[in-house]
Amino acid sequence: MRVLLTGGTGMLGRALREIWSSQHEVIAPPHAELDLTRPPQIFEAVRQLHPQLILHAAAIADVDRCESDPDLAFRVNTVGTACLAAAAHEIGATLIFISTDYVFDGTKGTPYTEFDTPNPINIYGRSKWMAEEAVRTLCPRHFIVRTAWLFAPWGRHFVTQTVERIQRGEPVGGIAQTSSPTSVLDLARGLLCLLEYPAYGVYHMVNHGAVSRYEMARVILSMLGRSPEEAVRLSAVSGRRAPRPDRTPLRNYVLELQGRDPMRPWTEALAECLERMGLSIVL
Repeated sequence: MRVLLTGGTGMLGRALREIWSSQHEVIAPPHAELDLTRPPQIFEAVRQLHPQLILHAAAIADVDRCESDPDLAFRVNTVGTACLAAAAHEIGATLIFISTDYVFDGTKGTPYTEFDTPNPINIYGRSKWMAEEAVRTLCPRHFIVRTAWLFAPWGRHFVTQTVERIQRGEPVGGIAQTSSPTSVLDLARGLLCLLEYPAYGVYHMVNHGAVSRYEMARVILSMLGRSPEEAVRLSAVSGRRAPRPDRTPLRNYVLELQGRDPMRPWTEALAECLERMGLSIVL
């Protein structure tokens, strides 16, 4: 199958290229050839490449940047996605759109399912929620996949930054904000299962379990043979412009109902991630 991948140079994009290329022809145009702020270019690229599937992983995912520049957030995350969805429908392609747990407000108290109503509290979450609505309207053959707190053996994110601080002998820790840490490698593998049959709609796809940043730092310390008591509980992170929802763990409920949830516990995925970073871990 010919797959058009957006965001191919990002953290998730790298995993998608690694996992999907063994089974499909994956085309990941550079930004200069597929700029989500230029609608005519989006339609032209899709018409020219004529993929059977569009895997849309590109976004402005910096939450504070979105809050300070909402025009950019909505231009890329919402309008760009809408154009891509319309272009997909025009050529009869299926669209997989990667969305986020930040479409929820974090007040539910239990893991969110696909049947809960979104209520984003920041610009990033709102731009992705509006993008979901555009995908539903413009491209009937769609999978909207919400995920959360992505980590990988590469890139800059909570896991790699925590490991770097440990190696430098600096204090590590985190805030009480809670969600579902998810390996991009597991997500990339899991997305393949959606192609088994065209049960289009909204899916949650995260590694199993909910944890706070503070608790995750404790687990990383423990896996690296350090005392989890070294972790520092932070009350807040200074310099943040955008509000964050307190608790947005996701449940892969639709996949559970279909009897084909491919995801494993986040701790197992984290151990694999640390090993792929060349670290010796203690389980």
